[in-house]
Amino acid sequence: MSTTQKNKKVDLWVFLPPIIFFMAFIAWIFNDAKKAGEGLAVAYKFVTHGMGGIFEIFVVIMFFLCVYFAFGPYAKRRLGEEKPEFSKGSWLGMIFTSFAGLGVLTWTSIEFFYYIQTPPFGIEPFSTESYPWALAYPFFHWGFTAWSMNTIFGLVFGYLFFVKKLKLVRPSTACETLLGKRVVQGWGGKLIDAFFVIGFVGGVVTAIGVNVPIIVELISKIFGVGRSFALDAVVIMSWSLFMAVLLYFGLNKGIRLLSDFRVYFGFGILAFLFIFGPTTYIINTFTDTMGHLFQNVVRMSLYTDPHGKSGVPQAWTVFYWTWYLALVLQAGIFLGRISKGRTVREYVMGSLTAATAGSWVFFAVFTNFSMFVHQEGKINIADVMANSGHGKAIVEIWTQMPLASIMMVVLLVYGYISMQTLLTGATYTLAMVSTKQLSGEEEPPTWIRIFWSLTVGALAIGVGYIGGLQPAQTTTIVGSVPMLIIAVLILLSFAKDIRKVWGVSRESVRDTEKEPGIPVAANQVTVKA
Repeated sequence: MSTTQKNKKVDLWVFLPPIIFFMAFIAWIFNDAKKAGEGLAVAYKFVTHGMGGIFEIFVVIMFFLCVYFAFGPYAKRRLGEEKPEFSKGSWLGMIFTSFAGLGVLTWTSIEFFYYIQTPPFGIEPFSTESYPWALAYPFFHWGFTAWSMNTIFGLVFGYLFFVKKLKLVRPSTACETLLGKRVVQGWGGKLIDAFFVIGFVGGVVTAIGVNVPIIVELISKIFGVGRSFALDAVVIMSWSLFMAVLLYFGLNKGIRLLSDFRVYFGFGILAFLFIFGPTTYIINTFTDTMGHLFQNVVRMSLYTDPHGKSGVPQAWTVFYWTWYLALVLQAGIFLGRISKGRTVREYVMGSLTAATAGSWVFFAVFTNFSMFVHQEGKINIADVMANSGHGKAIVEIWTQMPLASIMMVVLLVYGYISMQTLLTGATYTLAMVSTKQLSGEEEPPTWIRIFWSLTVGALAIGVGYIGGLQPAQTTTIVGSVPMLIIAVLILLSFAKDIRKVWGVSRESVRDTEKEPGIPVAANQVTVKA
């Protein structure tokens, strides 16, 4: 551990309140799992049904903000005077490949079937009419509307990093223009950062809770062992302990190699299935799905079903928007960090296009392959899900791949590494936020990263102890409420700041339409922290 790391101390006001909350949460679950499950169900219904419309409107606003920034008066402003750090191809590639993970394979393989079982808009379950909706909804939830949130917050952080030159590592810092330095550096900032930690951890726990069943079912399939809660716990803690060992011995290069391996492996699996799977079916169904999606995207964006009360938009659209919101600041920081020197228009268009393409290519192949398996009657997905859950159903679908016995091993290795890299990135973010006086170029102390790794693992085990998909979803949904407030504060602060620094007149935009590296006009002097 470096001397710099040793001198960095944990910020107790940001660190302790979430820890106390998480410890109480874990104790509540293990004291009475049944009551904990009932309590989470109440919280789930309160947020999804009581606030579902608010989350849907928020996401629609994010999309229109993307349109505004891409074509409005700020479109030709640049995120800093320097030249871009990456070529345009490399930059778009980094965004495109950021979705190559186990989570996207999980939902691409099974989400469609939930809409066949419980279709939206009062459609009869398992009817032919339900199929286009079952295929369109996953593309909607993983498409340009969804990624508008990440794109907007990436713009915010890119502006703060490269225009204002802030060494930003905390959400509270992004609210300084609106709330003032005194509030941000005092109790207000601590409260914002503590709530961010709680909401962010909820999003990560959901990702683990959703994906662990797939890893365990793959292990069961390959090695012939039965699934149990103990095996789930062992898998979860193995991720935490494996990362702790890598960090303790300073093997950061190994962590980066695992991340690169995940990307290449993911697209290799994708290409294999597309070439050797039902290629014609995949192409034709994808084409039809695009038509259905674009014809109905407005209805899908604002659907809350107050009359039919099916619960479909709450269980899926609202859940997804809350999940993405819980993770949006981490995604925004990543997008902002890699976008130095881009114009606002270039950044917004590039981010939305590459992110949507990166997720849609997986859904085009895996979702349509899974639908093909269902329509051919090769697997009774409904029975498998009813008796053994979504993890078992996904693995059974995957058994219909070409060279299935080999692909099971490949998918297990890929899935395990994907979850490892997810946990690594999450604990790094948590350690950065909970460490005092840490700039964007400094590393947080190793022990804090290890601690957060073990804490997230323990929380995921606790949620898994209750059982079922809804408890995992609820951790995100409840945590997203404070995250929504934080997000609004950051956006209001950003709006106030760009009016002062960038201005709003079209004449000033034309005056600063220059190549990177040429000084901006006098009224565009960057503000340093």
